[in-house]
Amino acid sequence: MNHLQSDAPATAAMSAAVSEMRHPDRNVQLAAYNAAFEELGLRFRWDMPMFDWLCGIDCEKTRVTRYLEQYHAHLLKAYDAPFLSQLIFDKKNEYLQAREGAGIN
Repeated sequence: MNHLQSDAPATAAMSAAVSEMRHPDRNVQLAAYNAAFEELGLRFRWDMPMFDWLCGIDCEKTRVTRYLEQYHAHLLKAYDAPFLSQLIFDKKNEYLQAREGAGIN
């Protein structure tokens, strides 16, 4: 029984490593979202487990909207969800374009 328990973290680490090999740009995408949040003055950041969970939602704008609805619904009292998710999406893409323009992979 102890053997199985000690294998769980190793299995999780291996799963994360395999995921990273399949999606090498995940860290870049995560950094882009967090840069967008910071630029917009939003006081939250995603970590990789949150990003992985949200990546189960295919549409990026829907992904952001779902996160806002679940964790920051107070923002949706001041901003329309499609507007705010589009704004975050646009800022994320600006970050990625600036990175690409600077020759950073």
